[in-house]
Amino acid sequence: MSEPRRAAKTPLKTGDVLNDRYEIRESLGKGGMGEVFSAYDRSTLEAIAVKIVREESRMPGDDEALRQELLLARSISHPNVCRVHDLAPSSFGPVLVMEHIAGKTLHSHIRRRKAKGGYTADEFRKIASEASAGLAAIHEQGLVHGDLKPGNVMVTADRAVILDFGFAQERARLSKRRPGAPPDGGTPNYMAPERLRSGGASPEDDIYALGLTLWEMWTCRVPEPGARPRSKPMRSQIMFDVPAGLSIDEVKQIFRCLGENPELRPQAKRLRFFNPASYTTSQAQIPRERISPGPPLGRNVAQSFTPGAQSLLVTFATNAKKVAGKLFPLDKVTMKIGRRSSQDICIPEATVSGSHAQLRWQAGSWVIEDLGSTNGTYADHSYDRKQNMTLLHGGEAQFGECRVKLVSFNNESPNLKRARTYLEQCDGLTGLLHRDQFRANLQDELKFSEWDGVPLSVAHYHIKSPNRLVSDRPTILEMLALRRAAQRVIELTEILVLSMVPVIAGRTAPLKFALVMTGPRIEEAQNIVEQVVSQVKGLMPETLELEATLEQAEPNQAVDSLIDP
Repeated sequence: MSEPRRAAKTPLKTGDVLNDRYEIRESLGKGGMGEVFSAYDRSTLEAIAVKIVREESRMPGDDEALRQELLLARSISHPNVCRVHDLAPSSFGPVLVMEHIAGKTLHSHIRRRKAKGGYTADEFRKIASEASAGLAAIHEQGLVHGDLKPGNVMVTADRAVILDFGFAQERARLSKRRPGAPPDGGTPNYMAPERLRSGGASPEDDIYALGLTLWEMWTCRVPEPGARPRSKPMRSQIMFDVPAGLSIDEVKQIFRCLGENPELRPQAKRLRFFNPASYTTSQAQIPRERISPGPPLGRNVAQSFTPGAQSLLVTFATNAKKVAGKLFPLDKVTMKIGRRSSQDICIPEATVSGSHAQLRWQAGSWVIEDLGSTNGTYADHSYDRKQNMTLLHGGEAQFGECRVKLVSFNNESPNLKRARTYLEQCDGLTGLLHRDQFRANLQDELKFSEWDGVPLSVAHYHIKSPNRLVSDRPTILEMLALRRAAQRVIELTEILVLSMVPVIAGRTAPLKFALVMTGPRIEEAQNIVEQVVSQVKGLMPETLELEATLEQAEPNQAVDSLIDP
């Protein structure tokens, strides 16, 4: 604000009028940086809320922080995020005018439920779902809350609403994360370990705060700064056994939110809590990370060729691993792909022929013609070589042992960065986790199994040929069979265990992969594996077989022994 700030000599009280417009009704609560009042807008004749930063809490830059909060908040329109209307000067300093939400903070709500015996599972699900959806909307705009806690979640008769984001985030932004930096801009009781150590807010810190907020609904106790709910068995810490009415996946999500490793925490948009009206085991409903091909082409682009509107993204190459994630723009109507440098698209993969195939644009798609390559060209979900095939937006093709995906983004696109991050964690051929990532996730799953007291088993799948010993180097047919089998095994397993979140599966050897099931007893898990194998066998080429073995984890078992039984 450009005008000098005049400090009020007395605090706001009922009946005061700000700027001849906002009539103060009552204080709704005080936080570490401000106080919120209910008020009446004499111009719009509506109930509103106003936030004022208390004078003793003011810091240099807070006026700008409030202005930033207004701009940030206006970029979000979501029923589970409080709407911010205006920023007005006053004799008390800048006033943030917000939507008035008639309800109680989750902090007060928890205290009331404690006196009545705690939450029911359905009450917990509703608040957890809506708080997660609100946080997802904030993160979707590239923003961070910075001070998520029960006091900043309002519970009304029909919804839960996140309040007060942006201001704490702006303070945290001004003090970047660095070793030894003090935590700022938030509430230490709800900060992630890395923020307590090094300061700075992040989406992963928000997820930890959300986990502690939901954990407080189980325990009815405010967590101490640096709280580690995963350090002791869950049921020795909670006051009311809300988790008894939840599915294993729902409990697991809270556990993952509270992980020490920020990279293993789920994204807010991936969090799901059971809703009988909308629950389904359809694979489209299970939130899974995939490589997004970018937006589909518009009508004009589909009707007339636009150079660079589409590209080929390399997702896998057996002998040139560093080429995975490389983007080749399609800037001519006809292009040749091969290993020789004279080709329009040169891919340094040994199994790609010097001049392997020709790509020709045709009404928004690409026709691929194999040019007599040595190792062949393959369509997705097919074992036969293709002389000609059509590649649609988001589709994949395989040249020898190199896979490509047709996308609609360029080298400057955030989609490319996300695709490369995905390929660092997942195998581009199968979508399975790389061995190191699988090991880290399996270790976390073992900790959850012990924390929640539920069984964990690992199913090992192996593509084998009865005609020979499988070498360390798979044939192209074996690669295609591995890809198809792995994807179908995961889908069927998720359906049979009624999974709400993706099962953990990783590639453990050239023709082997493993899948983790947490919850089913060993007999149930064995039945699931047998059903899966019987259905997937029909998808295999006649010359190959799918074999499976199952192992149940023992207490304190080394994770490596489960990966390589």
